[in-house]
Amino acid sequence: MYVTNDVRAASCGEWRFGAGKGINDLIVIFVGTGIGGGVVSGGLMLEGCTNTAGEIGHTTLFAEGRSCHCPNRGCLEAYAGGWAIAERAQEAVQGDPVAGKSLVSLVGSIEKITAATVSRAYREGDLLAFQLVKETIQYLGSSLVGMVNAFNPCVIVMGGGVVEGLPEIVEDVEAIVKKRALRPAAEKVKVVKAALGNKAGIIGAAALAREVLRESR
Repeated sequence: MYVTNDVRAASCGEWRFGAGKGINDLIVIFVGTGIGGGVVSGGLMLEGCTNTAGEIGHTTLFAEGRSCHCPNRGCLEAYAGGWAIAERAQEAVQGDPVAGKSLVSLVGSIEKITAATVSRAYREGDLLAFQLVKETIQYLGSSLVGMVNAFNPCVIVMGGGVVEGLPEIVEDVEAIVKKRALRPAAEKVKVVKAALGNKAGIIGAAALAREVLRESR
């Protein structure tokens, strides 16, 4: 029997059959309600000592920063995950009701504002939503600079609901990585959008199962 989590299975799907196909060194990051992913190094998906590798969303972005849903504070997920974008937006509207008027008008109340609300308002040209999205891009880019320096991937694959709603952030994150990561690591890395959508997990799980069966024979 082989056990993996849903996001690592999806990462495997993108590696084997999606945007990372044929790449032996890559990082896959899914930005949805939470943030997770997988790291492939030298043609191997990293599993870690206790099979929990790939928790990209729970790397620390700011020491003693915002509370996360894990025991830590300042995690990337606590700033750029879907739930955190919603939380940050609600706080911003509470702090400046005039600037947040458009966001509230889309859903009826501050408590109903979600990451999808921010995305919609951003598309409609709302200035507060624009600021929230730009901050989110900076958080993701800053975190991935560290990942690029640590793992030296050829490709970063970005997927998940937040990326699907705001696909242009992929290009913006790449620009940050290219500018701020160590030059030898940054010069060849590419940041691309995931290709398999919500089928990535199923495809990846099937690929992993097939590999385990092959190895057991």
